[in-house]
Amino acid sequence: MKEVLSKNDIKYMYVDVCESVGKLKLFLTLRDTAEVYRDIRENSHRAGIPAIVIDNETILVQGPEHMEQLIEQYKLKEE
Repeated sequence: MKEVLSKNDIKYMYVDVCESVGKLKLFLTLRDTAEVYRDIRENSHRAGIPAIVIDNETILVQGPEHMEQLIEQYKLKEE
């Protein structure tokens, strides 16, 4: 995901949840409360990473192609 964002010159804030307990706790709070994570919490028992937050909407990214689609859909790339 980082590579796709960088390749498209999109500014973003990368958060490594393994960097500190505080960052991990913030991510776990998001994962445990956000609707987008419901299936992951209840059925698949995955972490739900990578994810991106755009305009307060959390989106689970399904790979580089999906990230490219999100860039286009949300018009993240400056023309």
